[in-house]
Amino acid sequence: MAMLVRCTPALRKGLTAALLSLSLVWPAAGQGADDLFTVRDVTVDVTAASALAARDQGMREGQRKAFDALFDRLTPEGTRARLPSLDSTAVDAMVQSFQVQEERASDVRYLGRLAVSFNAAAVRRFMRSYNIPYTEVRSRPVLVIPVDQTGGAPVLWQAETAWRQAWADLPLQSGLVPIAIPYGEAQDVADIGVEQAVAGEADPLARIASRYEAGDVAVAILAPAGSGVTVTVTLYPATGSAPESFTINQEQITTSTDAASGSTGAHGGPTGAHGGPTLKAAVEKIVHQLEERWTAANMVVPGQESDLTLSIPFTSQRDWLDTRKRLSAIPTVSQVRLLSLGRDRAEVELRYVGDMERLRSALAQQDLSLIQASEKTELRRRGAVSTPSTPPTP
Repeated sequence: MAMLVRCTPALRKGLTAALLSLSLVWPAAGQGADDLFTVRDVTVDVTAASALAARDQGMREGQRKAFDALFDRLTPEGTRARLPSLDSTAVDAMVQSFQVQEERASDVRYLGRLAVSFNAAAVRRFMRSYNIPYTEVRSRPVLVIPVDQTGGAPVLWQAETAWRQAWADLPLQSGLVPIAIPYGEAQDVADIGVEQAVAGEADPLARIASRYEAGDVAVAILAPAGSGVTVTVTLYPATGSAPESFTINQEQITTSTDAASGSTGAHGGPTGAHGGPTLKAAVEKIVHQLEERWTAANMVVPGQESDLTLSIPFTSQRDWLDTRKRLSAIPTVSQVRLLSLGRDRAEVELRYVGDMERLRSALAQQDLSLIQASEKTELRRRGAVSTPSTPPTP
């Protein structure tokens, strides 16, 4: 992305040659999307006239299943009803690459597990062409604190519980809301106790969230409910706004192994009720709810672009380059134009998709915030020290 630079005397005198050369080109927005557009563990099971025909059909079906999963990842629940009819050619045009994670074949049958990577620009064009609201802004990790109350008294660190293990077993996500789980080490115990977690005390929650470099904190309290479980989740936003709560219920899922062995889970409960697949299903429901909340709050309508002029104070070359890197990682920032660059301040014009509220949310995921200072809007990095603007020297 090319930029227009107005070279001031302050720029010539106050900045090193390295800083000047590095500020002539701005990386394209969204380069930090990493694996957001990759869908893994897509399973296919196809029977056809031959093994080759079954494999070819399996690849086409796998790519379509992967696109449906990606579409659901980027849009709120129910949006797929707006998805137009797509043939395999249209989907294939958006596929960047695919990997066979596992496969088995017979003379007429193909079973495979695939990872499909989509071209981000092609997917964006598709969304724009059908005017489908979506988001690709990834939140900071949500730190989940699993409190087990299936035995009456709440348990957090005192013992290894099936509830904490269910969260520890959660596969790595490539979606919009990464989940972080405390290790249960000595520093975790020092940061927050079970009573503080249940009460939602702000300082202990902030301490442990900071150590895990998380944003929001979700306290998930598990309790028995009939033959199954109920989980009350209280989400404490990093912004300090009012907590949000929701409850999920999960019926008992008993495997044939559990029934035959009569094994028990946390606090003597049956594994099917207070462990194993029951808790795994409860965890998946909570993660889905967190993702839906995030997607609904951050989706933008393609083509809804605005411009904003900002002043960015910085204290060093490293500080300035770090802010630029953070801006470049925000997918909804489509263009950044450098207007001027001084010894301790830059003036830029930001082009972004969506409204101001969604811009603020996207910036917050990179520890950036907008501050009204005098007659200017400043972009500041959390923890950075703001310095007064120094007038250019003649």
